Amino acid sequence: MTAVQTPLGLQQSIPANNQKIIELYNKMRSEQIVVNKSYQRKLVWKNTHKFNFIDTILKNFPFPEIYLAPGVLDQINLLLIDEIVDGQQRLSTIRHYIEGTDVFALPRLPLKKFSELDPTERSSFLNYEVSIRYLKNVSTEQVREIFQRINKTDYSLNAAERLNAQWGESEFVCFAKQIVDPTFFVDGLEYVIDDSSKEVLYNFFHGNSDEDEAVFTENDKSRMLAYQYVMTIVATLNEQEYFNRNEKLKAYIEGYNDCFLPASTILKRLVNVVNFLNEINVPRSTRWYKKANLFTLIVELDSFDTGRIDSAKLREKLLDLDHRASLSEIGLESKMTLDEMKYIDQAREGVNQKHVRIARGKFIEGIIKECAMV
Repeated sequence: MTAVQTPLGLQQSIPANNQKIIELYNKMRSEQIVVNKSYQRKLVWKNTHKFNFIDTILKNFPFPEIYLAPGVLDQINLLLIDEIVDGQQRLSTIRHYIEGTDVFALPRLPLKKFSELDPTERSSFLNYEVSIRYLKNVSTEQVREIFQRINKTDYSLNAAERLNAQWGESEFVCFAKQIVDPTFFVDGLEYVIDDSSKEVLYNFFHGNSDEDEAVFTENDKSRMLAYQYVMTIVATLNEQEYFNRNEKLKAYIEGYNDCFLPASTILKRLVNVVNFLNEINVPRSTRWYKKANLFTLIVELDSFDTGRIDSAKLREKLLDLDHRASLSEIGLESKMTLDEMKYIDQAREGVNQKHVRIARGKFIEGIIKECAMV
């Protein structure tokens, strides 16, 4: 087995030096400081993060140091171009604030605009000293290693955890977090789910008592899989069609970073379906509270006027199928149709490809239609 090659350690530690904001700003404006996109992350700060960061500077509080590294030599202008290794969001926010662009172009802000600062305040802001570590005499491989070590706290994050690490306070993510954890709250949250809806949804997914089987295991909650499941439901309800695995989640998380516009509408629809499922009172010990089945039930019921569904008839059909499927699983005669067996197999395997989700959806849709009242 070939050993994994990693960059050698640094010959010496990198000291921290200070540069004034006015110096950093002029270097950014003249492109003497640039972003190396090959290893930098995307800008993911919400507006509230940007406001709070600028407020930190205005109040002369410290913030984490910034890492720069030598880039290319501009032989025309005889300038050395520095690259941002860590601190892209902080430096970009500073520039936007001074120039009155991005979020700082809004007519009303929770703090003074740069143009509104008095001379003393402006001087204090521009002369604020930022702690900089300059990675001179460091190879490209070592720069990448330093960036990864600064930003990586866990080497075995799953996909949901990686999204949470980067976009944990996206409004879309926070919407899902409030459903999974009713105590969740962060400052500046754009949309707060009302307490009554939180209680309905939390009890539904976690059970009303210790005796109730929860939809989410402790592992689901600790590894962010519960958030991912809820986000997938919410995105599917909003799209009004199934998609492959979790392929739309990143776009939703990024696109609804500052504001999840459909929040109130989706919440109302989701609570309506959950209340209906509570009404028909299918035992939580049945397969209908397993994730794949429940996902399909929620999405398909959302497409119907639940007030026109014979809830007793639907309950009977779901329990009957669950019973016959259980008999089949232990090798007893169950008289299941081919379509029923196919659905049960697909749900048991929890396959998340789009075509399988569509097939499961059509099967459940058929059951619901048989229970619709004229």
